Amino acid sequence: MRAFLIAVMALFATQVAVAGHHEKSMSAQNIENAATFMAAVLPEPDKAKSLVHDDFEFIFMGRTQISNISYDRETYFNVWLKQIVANLVPDGFRKLEVIDAIGDENGVALMMEGEADGINGLYDNKYVFIFKFKDGKIATLHEYNSDLLVATRLYKQKLVADD
Repeated sequence: MRAFLIAVMALFATQVAVAGHHEKSMSAQNIENAATFMAAVLPEPDKAKSLVHDDFEFIFMGRTQISNISYDRETYFNVWLKQIVANLVPDGFRKLEVIDAIGDENGVALMMEGEADGINGLYDNKYVFIFKFKDGKIATLHEYNSDLLVATRLYKQKLVADD
């Protein structure tokens, strides 16, 4: 009976170790896919598109005129990137780099810094991109950043004291 119990415990420990290894590898793969997506999304949109699920949804979070609008796979690449981002940052980003990343088998958070010339001066924002995965592909993406910089550097809005 003792030998049987030891064998069952060894089998259980092996299964836990395998599951833990699989979870780590999925976490690492999701972080790699999210970082690859961000590196490719502007210069190589077809490469980025290959990492996106057919049921993809993107939302630029915040309180600006371009915030909280849902974009699907097609409108993200053809409207958000080609019309909105391209018009606000016409010369592209000089810097867009991952500062930190955390993730698991379901999702990833990338902390990033970017720098570009916006239509109203230097645009140097900090971002958090939240990715959720489905079937190994990016299913949802939410972008968080400074609304103040978006409003003043990209939309030429002025700060006014609230009396």
